[in-house]
Amino acid sequence: MKLRTQWVAALALSLAVTATGDWAAAQSRSTSLYRGSYGTATQAAATEETPSRMAAPVMNQGQGMPAKVSNSSSGSGDVGYMSNGYPQGYAGCGCDSGCCESNGSESGCCDNCCDSGGCCGLGGCGLGSLLGYGNGGEFFVTADYLNVRASFSQATAFVREDLATGSDQYIPMEFGYQSSYRVGGGWKSCCCGDQIRFMFTQMTSVAGTTAVNGDIVPEEASPPPGGLTHINANVDARTMDLECAKTIPLGGQCCGCGDGCCDSCGSHCPAWDLTWSGGVRWADVGWQEGFVAQDSTAATVIDGQVGMTFKGGGLRTGLEGRRYFFKDGWFSIYGKGDVSLLLGDVNVSSIRTVPGVNPIVNTQTFATRQIIPVTELEAGATGQVSSHLCLTAGYLFAAWHDLGIRQEHQLNTLQPITYDDGNILGFDGFFARAEFDF
Repeated sequence: MKLRTQWVAALALSLAVTATGDWAAAQSRSTSLYRGSYGTATQAAATEETPSRMAAPVMNQGQGMPAKVSNSSSGSGDVGYMSNGYPQGYAGCGCDSGCCESNGSESGCCDNCCDSGGCCGLGGCGLGSLLGYGNGGEFFVTADYLNVRASFSQATAFVREDLATGSDQYIPMEFGYQSSYRVGGGWKSCCCGDQIRFMFTQMTSVAGTTAVNGDIVPEEASPPPGGLTHINANVDARTMDLECAKTIPLGGQCCGCGDGCCDSCGSHCPAWDLTWSGGVRWADVGWQEGFVAQDSTAATVIDGQVGMTFKGGGLRTGLEGRRYFFKDGWFSIYGKGDVSLLLGDVNVSSIRTVPGVNPIVNTQTFATRQIIPVTELEAGATGQVSSHLCLTAGYLFAAWHDLGIRQEHQLNTLQPITYDDGNILGFDGFFARAEFDF
Protein backbone atom coordinates (compact mmCIF):
# COMPACT_ATOMS: atom_id res chain seq x y z
CA MET A 1 0.00 0.00 0.00
CA LYS A 2 2.78 2.37 0.90
CA LEU A 3 4.58 1.53 -2.32
CA ARG A 4 1.41 2.23 -4.37
CA THR A 5 0.99 5.61 -2.65
CA GLN A 6 4.58 6.59 -3.50
CA TRP A 7 4.11 5.52 -7.14
CA VAL A 8 0.93 7.69 -7.50
CA ALA A 9 2.66 10.69 -5.94
CA ALA A 10 5.61 10.34 -8.30
CA LEU A 11 3.30 10.09 -11.32
CA ALA A 12 1.38 13.25 -10.28
CA LEU A 13 4.63 15.19 -9.79
CA SER A 14 5.85 14.11 -13.23
CA LEU A 15 2.61 15.27 -14.90
CA ALA A 16 2.80 18.64 -13.14
CA VAL A 17 6.40 19.24 -14.26
CA THR A 18 5.53 18.28 -17.84
CA ALA A 19 2.49 20.61 -17.98
CA THR A 20 4.49 23.46 -16.50
CA GLY A 21 7.24 23.00 -19.08
CA ASP A 22 4.78 22.98 -21.98
CA TRP A 23 3.07 26.16 -20.74
CA ALA A 24 6.41 27.93 -20.29
CA ALA A 25 7.51 26.89 -23.77
CA ALA A 26 4.26 28.18 -25.25
CA GLN A 27 4.69 31.49 -23.47
CA SER A 28 8.28 31.77 -24.66
CA ARG A 29 7.23 31.00 -28.25
CA SER A 30 4.41 33.57 -28.12
CA THR A 31 6.72 36.26 -26.78
CA SER A 32 9.31 35.43 -29.39
CA LEU A 33 6.74 35.75 -32.16
CA TYR A 34 5.55 39.09 -30.86
CA ARG A 35 9.05 40.52 -30.72
CA GLY A 36 10.50 38.85 -33.77
CA SER A 37 8.68 40.13 -36.86
CA TYR A 38 5.65 37.87 -36.48
CA GLY A 39 7.25 35.13 -38.54
CA THR A 40 4.87 32.23 -37.99
CA ALA A 41 1.82 34.28 -37.12
CA THR A 42 2.02 36.27 -40.33
CA GLN A 43 2.32 33.12 -42.41
CA ALA A 44 -0.83 31.81 -40.82
CA ALA A 45 -2.65 35.03 -41.55
CA ALA A 46 -1.40 35.18 -45.11
CA THR A 47 -4.12 32.84 -46.27
CA GLU A 48 -6.70 35.41 -45.28
CA GLU A 49 -7.67 38.38 -47.43
CA THR A 50 -5.14 41.18 -47.22
CA PRO A 51 -6.68 43.95 -45.10
CA SER A 52 -6.87 47.54 -46.25
CA ARG A 53 -4.47 50.06 -44.77
CA MET A 54 -7.45 51.75 -43.17
CA ALA A 55 -8.82 48.54 -41.62
CA ALA A 56 -8.67 47.97 -37.88
CA PRO A 57 -5.97 45.56 -36.58
CA VAL A 58 -7.02 41.90 -36.70
CA MET A 59 -6.42 39.71 -33.65
CA ASN A 60 -4.41 36.54 -34.29
CA GLN A 61 -6.26 33.49 -33.09
CA GLY A 62 -4.76 32.01 -30.00
CA GLN A 63 -2.09 34.65 -29.61
CA GLY A 64 -3.98 37.50 -27.92
CA MET A 65 -2.13 40.19 -29.88
CA PRO A 66 -2.84 42.32 -32.96
CA ALA A 67 -1.78 40.82 -36.25
CA LYS A 68 0.64 42.85 -38.32
CA VAL A 69 -1.24 44.77 -41.01
CA SER A 70 0.73 45.06 -44.22
CA ASN A 71 1.18 48.55 -45.56
CA SER A 72 1.40 47.16 -49.06
CA SER A 73 -2.16 48.17 -49.90
CA SER A 74 -2.08 51.67 -51.32
CA GLY A 75 -5.81 52.10 -51.43
CA SER A 76 -5.83 51.54 -55.15
CA GLY A 77 -5.38 48.77 -57.66
CA ASP A 78 -2.74 50.74 -59.52
CA VAL A 79 0.01 50.21 -57.01
CA GLY A 80 2.78 49.71 -59.51
CA TYR A 81 2.26 52.48 -62.02
CA MET A 82 -0.46 54.87 -60.86
CA SER A 83 0.91 58.33 -61.57
CA ASN A 84 -1.53 60.68 -59.87
CA GLY A 85 -0.22 60.71 -56.35
CA TYR A 86 -0.39 57.13 -55.07
CA PRO A 87 2.60 55.09 -53.92
CA GLN A 88 4.59 53.81 -56.88
CA GLY A 89 4.52 50.21 -55.63
CA TYR A 90 7.41 49.01 -53.55
CA ALA A 91 9.89 50.18 -56.14
CA GLY A 92 9.03 53.69 -54.97
CA CYS A 93 9.35 52.60 -51.33
CA GLY A 94 12.82 51.27 -51.88
CA CYS A 95 11.62 47.68 -51.39
CA ASP A 96 12.35 44.87 -53.81
CA SER A 97 9.05 43.98 -55.45
CA GLY A 98 10.16 40.39 -55.74
CA CYS A 99 10.82 39.89 -52.04
CA CYS A 100 7.28 38.80 -51.30
CA GLU A 101 7.37 36.17 -53.97
CA SER A 102 10.57 34.76 -52.49
CA ASN A 103 9.16 34.84 -48.97
CA GLY A 104 5.86 33.36 -50.07
CA SER A 105 3.85 35.90 -48.10
CA GLU A 106 3.35 39.60 -47.64
CA SER A 107 5.66 39.80 -44.66
CA GLY A 108 9.40 40.18 -44.46
CA CYS A 109 11.22 42.98 -46.22
CA CYS A 110 8.03 44.60 -47.56
CA ASP A 111 6.67 45.07 -44.06
CA ASN A 112 10.01 46.25 -42.78
CA CYS A 113 10.30 48.64 -45.72
CA CYS A 114 7.02 50.40 -45.09
CA ASP A 115 7.35 50.25 -41.31
CA SER A 116 10.59 52.16 -41.59
CA GLY A 117 8.84 54.96 -43.46
CA GLY A 118 9.48 53.71 -46.98
CA CYS A 119 6.09 54.77 -48.31
CA CYS A 120 4.91 57.57 -46.08
CA GLY A 121 7.97 58.68 -44.22
CA LEU A 122 11.01 60.69 -45.20
CA GLY A 123 12.15 57.77 -47.29
CA GLY A 124 9.26 58.20 -49.74
CA CYS A 125 9.36 58.39 -53.49
CA GLY A 126 10.91 60.99 -55.74
CA LEU A 127 13.14 63.99 -55.29
CA GLY A 128 10.67 65.51 -52.82
CA SER A 129 11.69 62.98 -50.18
CA LEU A 130 15.36 63.85 -50.62
CA LEU A 131 14.55 67.51 -50.00
CA GLY A 132 12.86 66.68 -46.72
CA TYR A 133 9.12 66.76 -47.46
CA GLY A 134 7.40 65.02 -44.57
CA ASN A 135 5.14 62.51 -46.31
CA GLY A 136 7.39 61.82 -49.26
CA GLY A 137 6.55 63.17 -52.67
CA GLU A 138 7.78 63.88 -56.14
CA PHE A 139 7.80 66.68 -58.64
CA PHE A 140 6.34 66.36 -62.12
CA VAL A 141 6.28 68.26 -65.41
CA THR A 142 3.80 67.98 -68.26
CA ALA A 143 3.83 69.07 -71.89
CA ASP A 144 0.76 68.91 -74.16
CA TYR A 145 0.44 69.28 -77.89
CA LEU A 146 -2.99 70.67 -78.79
CA ASN A 147 -4.63 70.55 -82.19
CA VAL A 148 -7.72 72.69 -81.64
CA ARG A 149 -10.15 74.89 -83.54
CA ALA A 150 -12.33 77.80 -82.46
CA SER A 151 -16.05 78.10 -83.08
CA PHE A 152 -18.64 80.79 -82.40
CA SER A 153 -22.36 80.63 -81.78
CA GLN A 154 -22.71 83.02 -84.71
CA ALA A 155 -19.89 84.26 -86.93
CA THR A 156 -21.27 85.36 -90.28
CA ALA A 157 -18.62 85.88 -92.94
CA PHE A 158 -21.08 86.97 -95.64
CA VAL A 159 -24.49 86.25 -97.14
CA ARG A 160 -24.69 84.78 -100.61
CA GLU A 161 -27.87 86.00 -102.26
CA ASP A 162 -29.49 84.35 -105.27
CA LEU A 163 -32.12 86.67 -106.73
CA ALA A 164 -33.17 84.09 -109.35
CA THR A 165 -34.34 81.63 -106.69
CA GLY A 166 -35.06 84.23 -104.02
CA SER A 167 -32.76 82.66 -101.43
CA ASP A 168 -30.18 83.88 -98.93
CA GLN A 169 -27.41 81.60 -97.69
CA TYR A 170 -25.47 82.66 -94.60
CA ILE A 171 -21.82 81.60 -94.83
CA PRO A 172 -20.11 81.36 -91.41
CA MET A 173 -16.46 81.65 -90.54
CA GLU A 174 -14.89 78.20 -90.79
CA PHE A 175 -12.01 77.93 -88.34
CA GLY A 176 -9.44 75.24 -88.93
CA TYR A 177 -7.47 73.10 -86.51
CA GLN A 178 -4.38 74.89 -85.31
CA SER A 179 -1.33 73.77 -83.35
CA SER A 180 -1.31 75.02 -79.76
CA TYR A 181 0.29 73.91 -76.52
CA ARG A 182 -0.12 73.46 -72.76
CA VAL A 183 2.73 73.12 -70.26
CA GLY A 184 2.85 72.80 -66.51
CA GLY A 185 4.19 71.05 -63.47
CA GLY A 186 3.91 70.70 -59.74
CA TRP A 187 4.39 68.45 -56.73
CA LYS A 188 2.39 65.45 -55.55
CA SER A 189 2.33 63.32 -52.45
CA CYS A 190 3.23 59.65 -52.80
CA CYS A 191 0.70 58.49 -50.23
CA CYS A 192 -2.33 60.72 -50.02
CA GLY A 193 -2.94 61.71 -53.62
CA ASP A 194 -2.47 65.43 -52.91
CA GLN A 195 -1.20 67.69 -55.71
CA ILE A 196 -0.19 71.30 -56.20
CA ARG A 197 0.04 72.12 -59.91
CA PHE A 198 0.45 75.02 -62.29
CA MET A 199 -0.63 75.03 -65.95
CA PHE A 200 -0.21 77.49 -68.81
CA THR A 201 -2.33 77.01 -71.94
CA GLN A 202 -2.40 78.84 -75.25
CA MET A 203 -5.01 78.01 -77.89
CA THR A 204 -5.11 79.72 -81.28
CA SER A 205 -7.22 79.33 -84.40
CA VAL A 206 -7.61 81.20 -87.70
CA ALA A 207 -10.19 81.36 -90.49
CA GLY A 208 -10.32 82.97 -93.89
CA THR A 209 -12.64 83.20 -96.91
CA THR A 210 -13.41 85.46 -99.87
CA ALA A 211 -16.68 87.10 -100.98
CA VAL A 212 -17.38 88.03 -104.59
CA ASN A 213 -19.44 90.76 -106.14
CA GLY A 214 -23.07 90.30 -105.25
CA ASP A 215 -22.36 88.86 -101.78
CA ILE A 216 -23.47 90.87 -98.77
CA VAL A 217 -20.73 91.42 -96.21
CA PRO A 218 -20.99 92.83 -92.66
CA GLU A 219 -19.38 96.18 -91.82
CA GLU A 220 -20.72 97.43 -95.19
CA ALA A 221 -17.63 96.02 -96.84
CA SER A 222 -19.28 94.27 -99.79
CA PRO A 223 -17.02 93.94 -102.85
CA PRO A 224 -17.53 96.45 -105.68
CA PRO A 225 -18.08 95.26 -109.30
CA GLY A 226 -15.07 93.26 -110.42
CA GLY A 227 -13.67 93.25 -106.89
CA LEU A 228 -13.36 90.91 -103.91
CA THR A 229 -13.69 91.14 -100.15
CA HIS A 230 -11.06 89.23 -98.17
CA ILE A 231 -12.41 88.08 -94.81
CA ASN A 232 -10.20 86.73 -92.05
CA ALA A 233 -10.46 86.05 -88.34
CA ASN A 234 -8.18 84.85 -85.57
CA VAL A 235 -8.65 83.79 -81.95
CA ASP A 236 -6.08 83.66 -79.18
CA ALA A 237 -6.79 82.40 -75.63
CA ARG A 238 -4.14 82.26 -72.90
CA THR A 239 -4.80 80.94 -69.41
CA MET A 240 -2.77 80.33 -66.26
CA ASP A 241 -4.15 77.92 -63.64
CA LEU A 242 -2.90 77.28 -60.11
CA GLU A 243 -4.70 74.40 -58.39
CA CYS A 244 -4.68 72.03 -55.46
CA ALA A 245 -6.01 68.52 -56.14
CA LYS A 246 -7.01 65.58 -53.97
CA THR A 247 -7.44 62.02 -55.24
CA ILE A 248 -9.95 59.69 -53.55
CA PRO A 249 -9.46 55.95 -54.37
CA LEU A 250 -12.57 53.89 -55.07
CA GLY A 251 -13.25 50.27 -56.01
CA GLY A 252 -11.16 47.16 -55.42
CA GLN A 253 -7.55 46.96 -54.35
CA CYS A 254 -4.58 44.59 -54.37
CA CYS A 255 -1.82 44.46 -51.84
CA GLY A 256 0.80 45.59 -54.36
CA CYS A 257 3.66 43.65 -52.74
CA GLY A 258 4.49 41.59 -55.80
CA ASP A 259 3.02 39.05 -58.16
CA GLY A 260 2.62 36.49 -55.41
CA CYS A 261 0.17 38.68 -53.54
CA CYS A 262 -1.78 40.14 -56.42
CA ASP A 263 -2.30 37.06 -58.51
CA SER A 264 -5.27 36.19 -56.31
CA CYS A 265 -6.88 39.47 -57.32
CA GLY A 266 -5.89 39.71 -60.96
CA SER A 267 -8.38 41.51 -63.12
CA HIS A 268 -11.13 41.04 -60.53
CA CYS A 269 -9.95 44.03 -58.50
CA PRO A 270 -10.59 47.04 -60.77
CA ALA A 271 -9.48 50.43 -59.45
CA TRP A 272 -11.41 53.66 -59.73
CA ASP A 273 -10.63 57.06 -58.34
CA LEU A 274 -12.03 60.56 -58.21
CA THR A 275 -9.83 63.65 -58.22
CA TRP A 276 -11.26 66.93 -56.98
CA SER A 277 -9.41 70.15 -57.81
CA GLY A 278 -9.83 73.77 -56.85
CA GLY A 279 -7.82 76.89 -57.52
CA VAL A 280 -7.59 80.15 -59.43
CA ARG A 281 -7.31 81.11 -63.11
CA TRP A 282 -6.07 84.18 -64.98
CA ALA A 283 -7.15 84.57 -68.61
CA ASP A 284 -6.27 86.79 -71.55
CA VAL A 285 -8.62 86.09 -74.46
CA GLY A 286 -9.20 87.94 -77.70
CA TRP A 287 -10.49 87.61 -81.23
CA GLN A 288 -10.43 89.84 -84.33
CA GLU A 289 -12.27 89.93 -87.66
CA GLY A 290 -11.17 91.79 -90.77
CA PHE A 291 -13.24 92.71 -93.88
CA VAL A 292 -11.10 94.25 -96.61
CA ALA A 293 -12.99 95.15 -99.84
CA GLN A 294 -10.85 95.70 -102.94
CA ASP A 295 -11.71 96.83 -106.45
CA SER A 296 -10.60 95.24 -109.69
CA THR A 297 -7.13 96.80 -109.31
CA ALA A 298 -6.70 95.30 -105.79
CA ALA A 299 -6.92 98.76 -104.23
CA THR A 300 -8.63 98.82 -100.83
CA VAL A 301 -11.93 100.67 -100.88
CA ILE A 302 -13.27 99.70 -97.45
CA ASP A 303 -11.44 98.30 -94.44
CA GLY A 304 -13.55 97.01 -91.54
CA GLN A 305 -11.99 95.68 -88.33
CA VAL A 306 -13.89 94.22 -85.36
CA GLY A 307 -12.24 92.90 -82.20
CA MET A 308 -12.78 91.84 -78.60
CA THR A 309 -10.44 91.44 -75.63
CA PHE A 310 -11.01 90.06 -72.16
CA LYS A 311 -8.61 90.06 -69.22
CA GLY A 312 -9.61 88.79 -65.83
CA GLY A 313 -9.36 86.11 -63.19
CA GLY A 314 -11.37 84.14 -60.72
CA LEU A 315 -12.06 80.77 -59.13
CA ARG A 316 -11.94 77.38 -60.76
CA THR A 317 -13.03 73.90 -59.67
CA GLY A 318 -13.21 70.50 -61.33
CA LEU A 319 -13.78 66.78 -60.93
CA GLU A 320 -12.07 63.90 -62.71
CA GLY A 321 -13.05 60.22 -62.70
CA ARG A 322 -10.59 57.53 -63.79
CA ARG A 323 -10.89 53.78 -64.41
CA TYR A 324 -7.77 51.55 -64.37
CA PHE A 325 -7.22 48.36 -66.36
CA PHE A 326 -4.77 45.47 -66.51
CA LYS A 327 -2.13 44.46 -64.03
CA ASP A 328 -0.88 47.31 -61.86
CA GLY A 329 -3.35 49.64 -63.63
CA TRP A 330 -0.84 50.61 -66.30
CA PHE A 331 -3.68 51.66 -68.64
CA SER A 332 -6.61 53.92 -67.69
CA ILE A 333 -9.38 56.01 -69.19
CA TYR A 334 -10.76 59.17 -67.67
CA GLY A 335 -13.24 61.99 -68.02
CA LYS A 336 -13.10 65.37 -66.33
CA GLY A 337 -15.02 68.60 -66.16
CA ASP A 338 -13.98 72.06 -64.96
CA VAL A 339 -15.96 75.22 -64.28
CA SER A 340 -14.52 78.72 -63.86
CA LEU A 341 -16.06 82.06 -62.98
CA LEU A 342 -13.82 84.92 -64.09
CA LEU A 343 -14.27 88.61 -63.32
CA GLY A 344 -12.65 90.98 -65.77
CA ASP A 345 -12.89 93.72 -68.36
CA VAL A 346 -14.49 93.14 -71.76
CA ASN A 347 -13.64 95.57 -74.54
CA VAL A 348 -15.25 95.44 -77.99
CA SER A 349 -14.33 97.81 -80.82
CA SER A 350 -15.46 98.25 -84.42
CA ILE A 351 -13.55 100.46 -86.86
CA ARG A 352 -14.60 101.10 -90.48
CA THR A 353 -12.24 103.05 -92.71
CA VAL A 354 -12.80 104.39 -96.23
CA PRO A 355 -9.37 105.33 -97.59
CA GLY A 356 -8.84 108.43 -99.70
CA VAL A 357 -7.43 111.89 -99.64
CA ASN A 358 -9.74 112.60 -96.74
CA PRO A 359 -10.27 109.14 -95.18
CA ILE A 360 -13.52 108.49 -93.38
CA VAL A 361 -13.16 106.63 -90.07
CA ASN A 362 -16.12 105.45 -88.03
CA THR A 363 -15.49 103.91 -84.60
CA GLN A 364 -17.69 102.15 -82.06
CA THR A 365 -16.44 100.96 -78.68
CA PHE A 366 -18.01 99.00 -75.87
CA ALA A 367 -16.36 98.42 -72.47
CA THR A 368 -17.74 96.74 -69.39
CA ARG A 369 -16.76 94.59 -66.43
CA GLN A 370 -18.40 91.17 -66.45
CA ILE A 371 -18.34 87.75 -64.85
CA ILE A 372 -17.49 85.25 -67.58
CA PRO A 373 -18.42 81.57 -67.01
CA VAL A 374 -16.13 78.97 -68.58
CA THR A 375 -16.98 75.29 -68.88
CA GLU A 376 -14.48 72.66 -70.02
CA LEU A 377 -14.74 68.92 -70.69
CA GLU A 378 -11.96 66.47 -71.42
CA ALA A 379 -11.81 62.71 -72.02
CA GLY A 380 -8.86 60.50 -72.81
CA ALA A 381 -6.71 57.46 -72.12
CA THR A 382 -3.40 57.16 -70.26
CA GLY A 383 -0.65 54.58 -70.60
CA GLN A 384 2.24 54.27 -68.16
CA VAL A 385 5.43 53.78 -70.17
CA SER A 386 7.66 53.51 -67.11
CA SER A 387 7.56 54.30 -63.41
CA HIS A 388 8.36 57.93 -64.25
CA LEU A 389 6.77 58.56 -67.66
CA CYS A 390 3.16 58.34 -68.80
CA LEU A 391 1.49 59.32 -72.08
CA THR A 392 -2.08 60.59 -72.50
CA ALA A 393 -4.22 61.32 -75.54
CA GLY A 394 -7.80 62.52 -75.81
CA TYR A 395 -10.30 65.16 -76.89
CA LEU A 396 -11.28 68.42 -75.20
CA PHE A 397 -14.12 70.94 -75.32
CA ALA A 398 -14.18 74.47 -73.90
CA ALA A 399 -16.92 77.12 -73.92
CA TRP A 400 -16.30 80.75 -72.98
CA HIS A 401 -19.70 82.31 -72.40
CA ASP A 402 -20.38 85.94 -73.38
CA LEU A 403 -17.14 86.20 -75.35
CA GLY A 404 -18.59 85.45 -78.78
CA ILE A 405 -19.10 87.86 -81.66
CA ARG A 406 -21.56 90.42 -80.30
CA GLN A 407 -22.42 92.31 -83.48
CA GLU A 408 -25.89 91.59 -84.82
CA HIS A 409 -26.03 93.04 -88.34
CA GLN A 410 -29.21 94.09 -90.12
CA LEU A 411 -28.09 93.19 -93.62
CA ASN A 412 -29.96 94.35 -96.69
CA THR A 413 -31.05 90.84 -97.64
CA LEU A 414 -34.33 89.49 -98.99
CA GLN A 415 -35.54 88.88 -95.44
CA PRO A 416 -33.60 91.06 -92.99
CA ILE A 417 -33.40 89.02 -89.79
CA THR A 418 -31.35 89.50 -86.65
CA TYR A 419 -30.47 86.01 -85.43
CA ASP A 420 -30.37 85.24 -81.72
CA ASP A 421 -26.77 84.74 -80.73
CA GLY A 422 -25.78 82.42 -77.87
CA ASN A 423 -22.58 84.49 -77.78
CA ILE A 424 -20.23 81.61 -76.98
CA LEU A 425 -16.60 81.29 -77.98
CA GLY A 426 -15.77 77.60 -78.10
CA PHE A 427 -12.73 75.39 -78.62
CA ASP A 428 -12.51 71.71 -79.39
CA GLY A 429 -9.77 69.40 -80.56
CA PHE A 430 -7.30 66.63 -79.90
CA PHE A 431 -4.41 66.65 -77.48
CA ALA A 432 -1.42 64.50 -76.59
CA ARG A 433 0.40 64.78 -73.27
CA ALA A 434 3.64 63.54 -71.77
CA GLU A 435 4.13 63.62 -68.00
CA PHE A 436 7.44 62.95 -66.27
CA ASP A 437 7.88 62.41 -62.52
CA PHE A 438 11.12 62.91 -60.62
